[in-house]
Parts: sequence; C-alpha cells; structure tokens
Amino acid sequence: MKQILFLLFLLYSLGFSQVYMNINNKDGTTQKIPIDEIKKLTFSNVVSVEQSKLISQTLKSFTLLQNYPNPFNPSTTLEYQIPEAGNVKVSIFNIRGEVVKIIENGFKKKGNYKLSWNSQNHNGSLVASGIYFVQVKHDDKILTKKIMLLK
Repeated sequence: MKQILFLLFLLYSLGFSQVYMNINNKDGTTQKIPIDEIKKLTFSNVVSVEQSKLISQTLKSFTLLQNYPNPFNPSTTLEYQIPEAGNVKVSIFNIRGEVVKIIENGFKKKGNYKLSWNSQNHNGSLVASGIYFVQVKHDDKILTKKIMLLK
C-alpha cells in the first residue's frame, strides 16, 4: 500500500515560477515534483485531521494546471478548477498581450473543467509558432500560464 504525505503545497498566482511539492515515500525516500506536472493525486492512510483538512483546502482552491502537451502542435489541453460557481473567462494571449482567442466565457458551476485549444485565433486562422499565455479569470481572481506552440 502506498503512503503519500504532504510536506508543503503552495499555490501560486500568475504562475511563471516553478513551485514544487515534496513527497515522502513509504520507503523513506523523498521526491520533489513540479506542481504543474501533477495530473492526479491519490491519498491513502491520511493519519491526522489536520492533514485531511489541508488536503481538502488544497483541492478546493482555484487552480490552473499547465497545459499538455507543452510544447504542442496543433492542439493542447487546458484544465482548471473553480471552488465555487461564478463567471469564468478563458483567453489566449500572444506575447504582445493581444487577445488571440476567447475559448470560454460564461457562468460555470464549481468543479473541474477541461478544454482544448486548436491553435486558431478568433477568425479561425492558425496562429504562428511561439509563446502564448492562457489566462483564466474566475470572478475577481486571475491565473495565467505560459504555453508554447511549435510547428
């Protein structure tokens, strides 16, 4: 049976810096994993109420995961989580800060969402290779991730 314990888990806003999660394995070794590479967390043998509360709070926060694949061509998957119902706007910006495409804009119930972007702008034309930014606005909160299209 695997045992995974949290040591540190900090969420970040506008996430351009790398943030890591330290994980103690059952065999006594420790792993340092970038948070944006974590797609799924499985917990077994949570040993205290405090740990349970920390896990619950962490998983109920406003989150934007790193797109995958990254770099991508021609499409990529975007995932985000909102802790409560509200207005959500998902936009793609180019390196100059110009809106390339609005992927989603409207009211969403709390939960996890998965979207795809097919490298097209608002006119339906394919965009050039380069660095783009995906931004998710949830009410008054904003999260941004850097993504890269390589053709």
